[in-house]
Amino acid sequence: MTSKDMAQQAELYITAVNQHDISIIEELYSDDATVEDPVGSEPRRGKEIIAMYREAFSKNIRAELTGAVRVAANFAVFPFHIALDNGDSTLEIEVIDLFEFDSDGYIRSMKAFWGPDNLTTTA
Repeated sequence: MTSKDMAQQAELYITAVNQHDISIIEELYSDDATVEDPVGSEPRRGKEIIAMYREAFSKNIRAELTGAVRVAANFAVFPFHIALDNGDSTLEIEVIDLFEFDSDGYIRSMKAFWGPDNLTTTA
């Protein structure tokens, strides 16, 4: 997998999140993938990963890249902004994701770096 391929996978991920397309999300991850969102939380695996995205989709998640995708070895890292609709308010989070790709080009692990200082709630 080339650097360009990994960057395109990260961009496809943002598109899939915005389109609430669970089938693309499922295609991006390997069968034994882990997701740690945020870093320091218990990693999710398998169906837990898909359930996490379904929950985010139910809150009308929107995502936007806020910088370039950086690639090194079999890793891609990228900053982005998400917004989640909580009914009477919107939760906004500034995130940096780290994808590790396996030899077949699937995401083996995803780590989302964000914490309380990266959250904003707006009416």
